[in-house]
Amino acid sequence: MTTPTPTRRLAVPLLLLALPAAAPGADAAPIRITGTGSAIGLLERVSRAFEQAHPGSKVQLLPSVGSAGAIRAVAAGALDVGLSGRELQPDERQAPVRLLGFARTPFLFAAAPGVAVRSLTAAEVVRIYRGQQIRWAGGERIRLVLRPRADADTAFLRAISPEMAAAVDAAQGRPGMLVATTNQECDQTVATTPGGLGPSTLAQLLTEPRGLQPLAWEGVEPTLANLAAGRYPLSKPLYLVLPRAPSPAVRELVAFLGSPGGRRLLEESGCLPLPLPPLD
Repeated sequence: MTTPTPTRRLAVPLLLLALPAAAPGADAAPIRITGTGSAIGLLERVSRAFEQAHPGSKVQLLPSVGSAGAIRAVAAGALDVGLSGRELQPDERQAPVRLLGFARTPFLFAAAPGVAVRSLTAAEVVRIYRGQQIRWAGGERIRLVLRPRADADTAFLRAISPEMAAAVDAAQGRPGMLVATTNQECDQTVATTPGGLGPSTLAQLLTEPRGLQPLAWEGVEPTLANLAAGRYPLSKPLYLVLPRAPSPAVRELVAFLGSPGGRRLLEESGCLPLPLPPLD
């Protein structure tokens, strides 16, 4: 299998930046949304429910461009709403955007169909990334799928512990590793690679099912109940990236997301909703 390179992801943000901004007052214009792949399936569900609740409204979901691509595109007026799996980085804080945290979802490791293991410890994951543990308990080879060095999920993994950071760096430096550019590509690669293992989220597994097995962390299942109770320690934040002056249509979408129906939809999609403040 050919190892993907990050340049595939960069082409889409550049295309988005070339799109014209929606004309002011164009009520029929769709709300253009994309960003981190972790939230694409979730927003697909939210968008369809929003359109049903608001006849005449239209949401256009575009291919994933990652958190950084979404932030750049919203700042340039090429997107109405971006989706980010991280906060703004120092070089992005002057961009004319605002971030609203709207949910958390369990961050997890997912295994390919057929893998019999149901749980991993932190020490096991470190050994797997170091290349010291190369087989599952049944003898099948572990095929680890990495994310690009600059990806938000790679940064999340490195932040788990100093040992994990060193292990991730070691994996990134080994030749011949599988690297998935987007969240969707990562899940698909894990699902179609015998013995596959890679990072994902509960929201993505529920909204874009591919038959992957979510693995417990230190024996704790990655469920919303365990996350809410503080038993499951790994969670990925999800943010809306908005222009500083959102359109009326975007304000309606944000209000819908914070409504009882919107919050229920988030929970059904593997997310713990966060309170959304009214937009100024």
